[in-house]
Amino acid sequence: MSSNPSQFFDTDAWRERMDERWFDTGVAMAEAGAVDLVAVEDEKVTAHVTGSAGALYVVTLRAPAGEGACTCPGFEKFGACKHQAAVVTAANAADLSKVRDRVARLRDGLALDSREALVERLVELARLQPAVLAALEGR
Repeated sequence: MSSNPSQFFDTDAWRERMDERWFDTGVAMAEAGAVDLVAVEDEKVTAHVTGSAGALYVVTLRAPAGEGACTCPGFEKFGACKHQAAVVTAANAADLSKVRDRVARLRDGLALDSREALVERLVELARLQPAVLAALEGR
């Protein structure tokens, strides 16, 4: 396990999965604020990472050193990427109880909306985000 037992992820195990430069780049990305931790559910972390060219990637990782995925081309090609390293770094530095509460607050807030209000929210998101439109259409 990594040198800090309170860390959510085993940094050493994740570091061994990829080129050292990738990992170091991921650390720098996390330190620069490129990671938005979205959800922590059981041992799974979901995050949005802004890449160096401005693209947004979705990263999912299982703790402490399990499988993970990223929507970037590097992950598809190599099975590991700097965005994963960025999430490992950001999650280990964060107060994950606040991230857990984030999804709970979102769910609670959405539960207060009427069905019609939720439908309108989804339609507006679909208008603004092609990926949301495709997901809602089942593509």
